Amino acid sequence: MDATWKAGLLVVVILALVAGVIAYNWYDPGEGDGAPGSLVLSPATLTLAEGASTELQLSFTAGDGTPIAAEVSWNINASGGTGALRCAPETNASGRLNATYDAPADVDVRKHNVTIEARAVWQRETYVARARVGIVPTVRETAVAVSAERATVTAGETVTFTASLRMRSDEGWRPLAGQPLAWTFFDAGGSELRPLRTGTAVTDTAGKAAMPFFISDVNETMEVLCWVRMDENLSGDLEYEGCDCTSSLTVQPETPGTFPVVLVHGWVGSVADSLLNYTWWNLTQRLQRQGHVILDFDTSTPGVQYLRYSPGWSDHHIPWVAARVSDAIRHALVMNGYSPDQTVDIVSHSMGGLISRFMAEHPGADVDYWNSSWQPGDEGTPWYGDGDVDIAVGGRQIDDLVMVGTPNHGVPPNIDDRLLDMLSYLPIPWWACQTQDMVYHSTFLEAMGYRGCNIVDYHAIGTDIGFTIGEPQDFDGDGVNHTTDGLVPTESPYLEGSPLYIVSGKAWPMGDDDHISQMAVNGEVHRYIIDILA
Repeated sequence: MDATWKAGLLVVVILALVAGVIAYNWYDPGEGDGAPGSLVLSPATLTLAEGASTELQLSFTAGDGTPIAAEVSWNINASGGTGALRCAPETNASGRLNATYDAPADVDVRKHNVTIEARAVWQRETYVARARVGIVPTVRETAVAVSAERATVTAGETVTFTASLRMRSDEGWRPLAGQPLAWTFFDAGGSELRPLRTGTAVTDTAGKAAMPFFISDVNETMEVLCWVRMDENLSGDLEYEGCDCTSSLTVQPETPGTFPVVLVHGWVGSVADSLLNYTWWNLTQRLQRQGHVILDFDTSTPGVQYLRYSPGWSDHHIPWVAARVSDAIRHALVMNGYSPDQTVDIVSHSMGGLISRFMAEHPGADVDYWNSSWQPGDEGTPWYGDGDVDIAVGGRQIDDLVMVGTPNHGVPPNIDDRLLDMLSYLPIPWWACQTQDMVYHSTFLEAMGYRGCNIVDYHAIGTDIGFTIGEPQDFDGDGVNHTTDGLVPTESPYLEGSPLYIVSGKAWPMGDDDHISQMAVNGEVHRYIIDILA
């Protein structure tokens, strides 16, 4: 019995020890009212400006209020910048620790959330205290004002709106540079605003940004609302509130004769008076009957005298020719009693369309020389000059630009003199600069691109006589291939985003759809031009 009793007693003691160990390990002093310790970080929540600092107090006490001195570890959690914490490594004899928290210098959201976590161990228990900090940016107030250079314009004229952006600083209101402004123009005449155009412009060092506005084909007086705005910007070293402003413009419809019509012939189109007059005489009569004014380039001679230009030969590329045409147009405008900046409509044929495009899309260009080593992708352009502006007529001075048979996409490189002789065309010296400019993927065409500017109404017209030179082309991407007008591919006049009108038929003498006749005597082409300019 003694041995049995002793063995039983030993088992009881062992079980008691095991139960004590288990109870010790399971005991959580942090639960219930009898928690032996308390770690508190205050304030528990706060809002702080970016780059600012604040004091945090950490208190560590036992359940009976006795201070606890212990090492403290810290962790800062945030989706972006965390800031920094400066403090002693442990609570003092009073169970306290003062910490300085430095917020991130820059945050890019309206409220950046940061969680600061303190951890301390006492009697083998880990205690955690947290403070949640909302970091807010210092956002500067902004204001924008916008106005148009004129309150009323005629459809087809380009008017410039100017915006002025300012910010409030400690010294007062100052210009705000380098900020993008979003522009939207609306037709404000109906029950709802109808968007017309959008754009973006960045403010200059004076806080100003300009945006040209252009609209054509207005049948009745229209009220246009210009809305310019700067979105809230929290991404930089300095943050700005958003702001916006509006301005109004009245647009009156254009009537025939409002803008003079400039006729720009093609390559060697003025080599002889007979050719020049043949090209334009019929269209001139029809336009004049509709009330249009054809710009006269020699007012000292009776009748309408058409633009003449000589393209030159080996050293004169199309930009150089465009500079001479630009000068001639401005001179003719003055001689006819207009301002040199008078808005015009242009009807162009063949290479004349490329000349007109160059003026529209490269105002202020300097074009005295040509860089033959320039390749697509290089900086700048192949044309360059002596520092003086050569192109004075620009897109803001052009309403409608009609391009008939213009090789905007070029012509095949395999046109030879035998083919031209068969078509009764003049022989083309392929060594001449302008002809090199008009071949598929030429340096000039690649530098120009295949889309016009957004302040000119482009209208392309091509004719198809079923005569194939090279492979039929589908430049407008409608899935239908066309041949040529005998020289220029039918779809070569097409520009991205602009209409292309195609007339199919036969060449002279069986028809009037070949490259020369299309402009001179084709009634369908003429009617389409009149509809455009109406």
